[in-house]
Amino acid sequence: MMRSLSVLTLAVVCGACGIAEEKHNAVLKDLANCQRTLKGNQADLADSKKHNEDLKQQLSAVGGEKDALAKRLGATKTEIDELRRARELERKRLATFRQLLTRLRAMIDSGKLKVEIRKGRMIVKLSDKILFDPGKTKLKGEGQAALVEISAVLKDIGDRDFLIAGHTDNVPIRNRRFRSNWELSAARAVEVVKFLQQQGVDPKRLAAAGFSEYDPVGDNADDEGRRSNRRIEIVLLPNIEELPKFEGVQ
Repeated sequence: MMRSLSVLTLAVVCGACGIAEEKHNAVLKDLANCQRTLKGNQADLADSKKHNEDLKQQLSAVGGEKDALAKRLGATKTEIDELRRARELERKRLATFRQLLTRLRAMIDSGKLKVEIRKGRMIVKLSDKILFDPGKTKLKGEGQAALVEISAVLKDIGDRDFLIAGHTDNVPIRNRRFRSNWELSAARAVEVVKFLQQQGVDPKRLAAAGFSEYDPVGDNADDEGRRSNRRIEIVLLPNIEELPKFEGVQ
């Protein structure tokens, strides 16, 4: 209604002004074209705004992906560094193990001791037969000679502490001095610690523990198994670098 009135008004004005009908129609056509162009531009503008918003959202998503990728890359680098560190520590552990094997080879071949890795730890294992008489804690001459050789090797191993662990079989002991295998195994470990100290091994790197019958390596049901369980172990404890890292712990 408004448009018809406007066209009629324009026609009256044009007629009053003496404008030819042909020119009048041309003007109306141009006006209609302008209106269509305006609507098209408005639609294009709306589309552009929507496209711009889409681009902003995509850019924001790309930024988030970039941050996530950076975090993943950082985590991957940390994992690679930890893997390299673990490999280097393992290389050092193997070097120490080979050092033990090489320097104690003669004693190993003679059957006086064994060198092995058990529960992730390097262990020098000696039979109580070499070190002690049954139920006693005084070191025998053969045992002292063996510990002299071992102490020379231990002094050359840096950055390690040593746990001297006493072990027994499951046959109960009960005498005036020892009322259980706990006391016997601990007393034997202490005796070995004191002797190693006398040979020049730093006492700050030595500790003693008695395990009684509760960490067997053989079957206590037979003589051979019980013999293997009666032993002294020199355990090379892991240094601080070999311990796992925990979140929040420096």
